[in-house]
Order: sequence, then structure tokens, then C-alpha cells
Amino acid sequence: MFWQIHLLAVTSAGSASIWRAGLREIVTLTGMILVSSPLKEYDKRIEILTREQGRIPAFAQGARKQNSALSACTVPFTFGEFQVYEGRNSYSLKSGIITRYFGNLADDYDLLCYASYFTEIARYLTRESVRADSELLLLYITFKALQAGKVPAQLIRRIFELRFMSVQGEAPGVFACVRCGNTDAYNVYMAEGGLVCEDCQKKDIQLKGHYPVKLSADARYALQYIISSPFEKLYSFNLSESVMAEVDGFVEKYLARYLPHHFKSEEFLRI
Repeated sequence: MFWQIHLLAVTSAGSASIWRAGLREIVTLTGMILVSSPLKEYDKRIEILTREQGRIPAFAQGARKQNSALSACTVPFTFGEFQVYEGRNSYSLKSGIITRYFGNLADDYDLLCYASYFTEIARYLTRESVRADSELLLLYITFKALQAGKVPAQLIRRIFELRFMSVQGEAPGVFACVRCGNTDAYNVYMAEGGLVCEDCQKKDIQLKGHYPVKLSADARYALQYIISSPFEKLYSFNLSESVMAEVDGFVEKYLARYLPHHFKSEEFLRI
């Protein structure tokens, strides 16, 4: 399977490799660097989204020194194995093996803004000590799609946002009317965490004014595909300009209602 071959080959049965190093327990975690910042004169503080432990902070002592072995494995957007040991309040990075480097996204300002936005969402929606298999996989394949350049960055953004919400259990109901269960109606409106068909809307005259989102059959199918498709096929399609406008507007309004958080990096996407 894609996930097993490309991401999880380094460990078995979904558990971290653990051994003793003196009195400290060294743990090997699979993950991606979300953010890295300087600390003191030579150190760095990083945050890693890991499969086994979710999002964790870690300190890399001496990572800013010339020829430091930790320098290459503390760069944002790098994916690999990280050996850490747990301290009183955070982890410390012992070593790392990078298997995929996405740092070249920083060479393109627009792609850098999108990548920063995706990592900020991941930081906000993931938690420490909670497994993040799907979240890590989604972030990984999203960065691959950005790097490949075959799918427009704005579509990648909307796919990532909607699928991440789905992984978090906050996907909108787009497969049937949330009131009557009708799966055939194509003229739909967003309300109550999902879509309401036109017949039900007519029974609630205020609904259209409160949720002025109307979708075509193609746009509705696109949303269904984003929520339900296998991860390895998630970035395998493009949309016409008109359908993209519908999906774009729908996801924007949905996030405004169900993810009311200001992401600083999003400001640069609007420039």
C-alpha cells in the first residue's frame, strides 16, 4: 500500500522503535518538521508532526553550529525518522534520517505561502500524544502535490482544508440532504453542517437567506470525492473554472462557520 511503502516502512505494527540509552529512553518517530526557530546561540526549537505521538515540540542542541549533524534534520518541510528522548516538558532531538526533503518549496514564494499555511493548520488541529496517522499522510501527499505542480495550488488548498476537516470528524454532509436524506437533489444549500435539498429549503423560507450556497451536480460530486477518495488518489483531478469557483466558495464559507480561527499565513495567500 502507498502509506506502508512510502511512509511507514521504517517501523512495524504502527509502534515506535524504543530502546534504552543510559537512563533515557530513545524513541524513533516518523514525522515532518512543521516549524523551526532559533533558540539561544546555537540551538533550535522545532515542532514535529509525528505518526506515533501527534504534534510534539523538541529541542535540538547545537543545531545551528557549523557542520552540526542536526542542522539538516531541523529544516521545515522535511520528512523522515527522528530519534528523540523525552524530558520534563518536551523532547530533545538526538538524530534524524531525512527521507523526503520539501525545502525547495521555499524557492517559490507562492508555494512557500501555501506550505506555511498547511503546516499552520496542522499545528492548530493536531494534539500532543495523540496519534496522527491520517494527518501526517495528508500533509505528506499535499506537499508532494505542491512540489509536482500538476494541480493548481488553490485547488490543493481547498482539498487539503476539506479533507483535514474530514479527518478531524468535521466533514460536511454532502452525500444526502441532512433533513430528509434525499440523495438525488442537485440544487442544494448548506445548513446544519451539511446540504439541504431544495424541497426542504422551500419548507424553511429563511434557510436560503442564511446559507446562500448553491451547488451544481459537478461541484457536489467534487466535494464528495475529496471527502471519500483514497489518499493516493486525492490529488489526481482538476476542475473547470466554474466548478472550481463553486468549490472554492463552498469551502471558504464552511471553514468560516466551522473553523473560526485566524491563520496568520493565510493573509499572504490573499496578496
